[in-house]
Amino acid sequence: MLEAYIKEQTLKELESRLPENREEVRAALEAMADDRPFNPHAAQMLAHCFRLDGDLAESKQILEGLLAHGASDVSIKVELAKVLRQQNDLGAAIKVLTEATSARPEFLDNWLLLKDYLQEDGQEEAGKNAMAQFEMIKAFNDHLQTAEKAFFSAEFVRADNICRKLLEKVPGEVRVLRLLARLATEFRHFEISLSILEKCVQVRPSDTALGFDYARALLDCKKFQAALEQCNKLVEWAPEQAHNHGLKAEVLFNLGRYEEAIEIFRELSLNVDKPEAYLVQLGKVLTTVGNTDEAIGCFQRVIATEPGLGQAYWELASLKTYRFSDEEIASMEQVLKTGDLTAINMVLIRFALGKALEDAGQYAESFEHYQAANKGYTKILPYRHHGNNTSLTSFFNAAYFSGNRPSGSDSKAPIFVVGLPRSGSTLVEQIITSHSQVDATGELTGITAISRQLNASSLPGHGQYPKSLADLGADQLRELAQQYLQEAQSFGHGAAYFVDKAPDNFNHIGLIKTLFPGAKIIDVRRNPMASGWSMFRQFFADSFLFSYDLVNIGRYYNEYVDLMDHWQAVLPGQVLTISYEDLVADLPGHVDRMLQYCGLDFEEQCLDFHLNKRAVATPSSEQVRQPIYADALEHWRNYEQFLSPLKQTIRHQDPGK
Repeated sequence: MLEAYIKEQTLKELESRLPENREEVRAALEAMADDRPFNPHAAQMLAHCFRLDGDLAESKQILEGLLAHGASDVSIKVELAKVLRQQNDLGAAIKVLTEATSARPEFLDNWLLLKDYLQEDGQEEAGKNAMAQFEMIKAFNDHLQTAEKAFFSAEFVRADNICRKLLEKVPGEVRVLRLLARLATEFRHFEISLSILEKCVQVRPSDTALGFDYARALLDCKKFQAALEQCNKLVEWAPEQAHNHGLKAEVLFNLGRYEEAIEIFRELSLNVDKPEAYLVQLGKVLTTVGNTDEAIGCFQRVIATEPGLGQAYWELASLKTYRFSDEEIASMEQVLKTGDLTAINMVLIRFALGKALEDAGQYAESFEHYQAANKGYTKILPYRHHGNNTSLTSFFNAAYFSGNRPSGSDSKAPIFVVGLPRSGSTLVEQIITSHSQVDATGELTGITAISRQLNASSLPGHGQYPKSLADLGADQLRELAQQYLQEAQSFGHGAAYFVDKAPDNFNHIGLIKTLFPGAKIIDVRRNPMASGWSMFRQFFADSFLFSYDLVNIGRYYNEYVDLMDHWQAVLPGQVLTISYEDLVADLPGHVDRMLQYCGLDFEEQCLDFHLNKRAVATPSSEQVRQPIYADALEHWRNYEQFLSPLKQTIRHQDPGK
């Protein structure tokens, strides 16, 4: 799989020895010539060695062969121009070099070389024009470099302003558009970033750096299948680039193809010079499939070589059965004291220390770290509240559901488990998917994606979801429903039913019932103090940004209950509410209740859900592999004295219960 990457490292080492050791390098490259397929980089290096040795005919033959076989790297044409010039074919050299500057005008050295060749050929005016192009593009590049420095210094407004001025001078300049796409991603405008990059790859389809950004944007937009197709292209075009394989493995993980992801991450961790990031990814996938011991080994290897990489500590902390030793706690505290940490590594180590001290019963000290971690992450990614309850409740009213309206599909396959994070939804999913007729498809993005589509300019009522639903006919609704079912099918294994456990689908119950009137929806509730505290001590990365502040958690909970009350009012009897505490207290009774609601016969394995060997890609992956227990129900009380902001914000339930 990584043969091309390993060979590329060899070529880079050989290249570093030129021109001093070219005889040695040439011999090594000629020995590679028997390999099939012959590496284009190796061929170009060999041509370079031939030129340095004066074997111009051999060099030219190799370079023209590369171009004839579709090689598009501008550096090949530049090398060929140098060969032609040494053969005294200055006209041909100028022609090839002009093609190179036209293809990639941003490469300044090529303009200077073209200027020299033109002047040598007596074309003084053309030489002056080449020099003028050099000066103009250099000024442009300098401004772009200033924008890039501003971006990496988090001066995003300045970077954006420079980019827009540059686009006024050169509309459609791909490098500027690429930076604007990065700015859009920084502000979580993933669809905008994707739209920009789609245009860029149309202009430069063979640019693998752009292609990588495009694949990443597809992944950010949860377009997993399209992202995999793009990654396959990248791996085919540039198999020597390890990050292309790494991104493909990440996409495979999101598609639930865990064994394939493990194979790639494992090979990367064994072959690249700096394997730490791939070891963390490998550990995460191993955790998902239940291979905890090997996952721990991966994270510990990272800490041994990169003690400032916070994600390894946090991944260990996320393993609910892992306990940090006194030495590991001291090591984390020492790393914090050094002060030589990025903001995100500081956040992750503080989250890990919060968990370590919590396990040690040092709750006050633990809370200090949790609070610092949450405040730190809020500075990195501020939460912007966008409540949409009013638009949902005004549109999806009782009249909407009682009227004669078209629907999407009569399929009863989807079972939606909704609620707040850390409220028991993974447990409910594990129970139901232990049934022989039910697949686990994880937290699908299809419903949220459809709600975003309904804001797209190509559809009626654009920008007006949910109002845009009123403009859709039966055919369009059927198409959207089928789109969702196809996504679910790619994650399932052919069972009659499947569970979609995306917790924030509670926002879209109106849409769900429009597309699938027969769908079952289970709302899992937990004491808001318990679930709120559990969220606050959990690092969700860029998901659930409200969870990094106790007041915001309380507000979000209130809005969630308000909206669920509305769904119960306009869809009476169609949403089953399950209390996590009641489920723990009476597992058989509530399992039977859920299965009856879903129209499923009782099966004993649903009570033995912890024996289900399926992969679980949520923070609850270890808990649901154990028999049910009540130990954590009141765990939040260890921190009760610190949770006043949450308690005072909650208005729907006595938080002392």
